[in-house]
Amino acid sequence: MKEFVKSQKVTYNLMSFTGFKALLIFDMLTEGPKSFDEISDIIENHPYLREKISTDTMRVYMNSLKRFGCEIKRVKGEDKISRYVITKHPFELNLSDEEIKSVVKVCKILAKQADAKDLIYMYKLFEKIATYTNSEDLINVMRNVLMLKGISIEILEDLIVCCDKKQQIVIRYNSPKSGVKDIEIISDGIEINNGKIYLAGFGFEYMQDAIFEVSRIKQIVEIKDSKTIPQKNTITVTYELETTTKKLELGQDEKLIKIEGNKAVIEITSSNEFLLRQKFLELGSLCRIISPDKFKNDFIETLKDMKAVYCVG
Repeated sequence: MKEFVKSQKVTYNLMSFTGFKALLIFDMLTEGPKSFDEISDIIENHPYLREKISTDTMRVYMNSLKRFGCEIKRVKGEDKISRYVITKHPFELNLSDEEIKSVVKVCKILAKQADAKDLIYMYKLFEKIATYTNSEDLINVMRNVLMLKGISIEILEDLIVCCDKKQQIVIRYNSPKSGVKDIEIISDGIEINNGKIYLAGFGFEYMQDAIFEVSRIKQIVEIKDSKTIPQKNTITVTYELETTTKKLELGQDEKLIKIEGNKAVIEITSSNEFLLRQKFLELGSLCRIISPDKFKNDFIETLKDMKAVYCVG
């Protein structure tokens, strides 16, 4: 110890090579299955060891790890090579079902307040935790809780970067109506609605603002060097909203016209009629569309169609 404190260097005099090699082999096996040759090569090329080991010596180290509390098996892969696999060890983080339920409950609350970047950070944290736990399903459960099921983390990270820069990109999208196709958009932001993550932006296919479910985005095909300035076709809708406060939280595309009693008249402008319909469906009976007549009548037809579905039988 005095030698190490003085020199801050590990030397042969400071090491128990038997213990060091056992720890080294343990570390290798926690990374994944290893064959005798793979373990032998690492030990032979290690800067502090540089020695060949025999199969008998390997057996001694494996038995030492087993006595320490590790469960080790030998399995053959598709290449017919036998490898050592560590299936259990005393350093695992043991989580009970009740503890996992508590973690999930807390994460559900946090996920409601988080943005896409936060969800990724939380997921990566649980990826690290999962490597030390005895729960094989923990990471799959957290994918669902964090709304990341079916989403490529790498694609989502790249989309966040594109949105931060407002880049014009081409995505390969699996549309529920028309199947897989390439769509060009100006990326604007990542939104979370109704438990799903969406890419928002201006779509050139219909020349309007649009949202795309991230789980359906298979690839970012291209990131354009320059950006096209689109001519948007917009619609302005006036609606009446029941409210109990004089101070309303309006969206960036909304304008307060007047407040009378417990009702506010609001004007909203958008280039995406689908998103407008979604907004009014969420507001439900709290709002009433005033104008334009065409949009109002189309919305009424949507409500009738929904009612017909629920009234069948």
